[in-house]
Amino acid sequence: MDTLKTVGAAGDLPIDVVAFPDVLEAQDYIEANVSRDYTDRVRIGGCKLTIDGSPQGFTALRDRPYYNPVGDYPPGYAGYAAVTMERVQEAVDWCSERGIQIITHANGEGASDMLIAAIGEARAKFGDTGNRPVLIHGQFQREDQVDAYKRLGVFPSVFPMHTFYWGDWHRDHTVGSVNADNISPTGWLVQRGMMFGTHHDAPVAFPDSMRVLSATVTRRTRSGDILGPHQRVDVMTALKAMTIWPAWQHFEEDHKGSIESGKIADFVILSDDPTAIDPETLAELQVMATIKNDVVVYEATPGLRDARLDMSPFSSNPVVAHAFLHAIYQGTGVEQPWITGLMRRFQ
Repeated sequence: MDTLKTVGAAGDLPIDVVAFPDVLEAQDYIEANVSRDYTDRVRIGGCKLTIDGSPQGFTALRDRPYYNPVGDYPPGYAGYAAVTMERVQEAVDWCSERGIQIITHANGEGASDMLIAAIGEARAKFGDTGNRPVLIHGQFQREDQVDAYKRLGVFPSVFPMHTFYWGDWHRDHTVGSVNADNISPTGWLVQRGMMFGTHHDAPVAFPDSMRVLSATVTRRTRSGDILGPHQRVDVMTALKAMTIWPAWQHFEEDHKGSIESGKIADFVILSDDPTAIDPETLAELQVMATIKNDVVVYEATPGLRDARLDMSPFSSNPVVAHAFLHAIYQGTGVEQPWITGLMRRFQ
């Protein structure tokens, strides 16, 4: 945290960073420094708790044996918890009593059983303290667990990109074909009217937001299989799970997560409209520019940063708009998908 704050103070953070120190290691530090406000684009948002490991590595705690694990495992092996139930309850109670957010890594069904029990017990003791507890990953959940998370007001931050990177592995070795269909069960969440978030968990997977979007919508594996067609969601829902809903998760929904008057100008320009293209090509979308607080902090092509294109004057004159964009296209000397896309729009 000291290093992160130093980098922020030097002005070297182009984005906001919310950190969650380990609740079992740094309670005093968390309590003294937790804040909803950023200082030099850094803040501590609450506590992190880790209950188990990863399903692809056979260290997530399941409620049943692994399907066909690769390695030397005893019969009936179902993974293990990295922390006792007593410590889980202690951590959840500590955060709940103080109204501090806790985000909990729980991948397997057994880990979710522990988390649900702990949050239920804390709710009975302290009531709803408004700390918006978060489930991180929740790769394998039963439907009754999804119901419990909704009842307890837990925000699921799930990992549907696993369907692409490790979907075939989960089907063949981790859980088998039936349970693999329900990995990161976004369809169940939508059916229950729940908000949820998605993530890439770098460096476990590359920080590729378009791959996250694609996986949430298509659930296609690297071999071309589709894991759980009933768990797929539409593009707009998948976009909300990357924007406005995670803003709510971080208590920042009043000034982030959507483009509207009064909110911070944080957004990206994409190479095409994700709601209008073939969903199978979502992963091919490119981020052409990233704007943070109304300042361009990334651009795919150097030299376009100061262009500050404002198409509103051309909205009533498509011919002029097309000519203007064509001039920019010619000036760059390279094909710009976002420019050619606009050109098609004004043809």
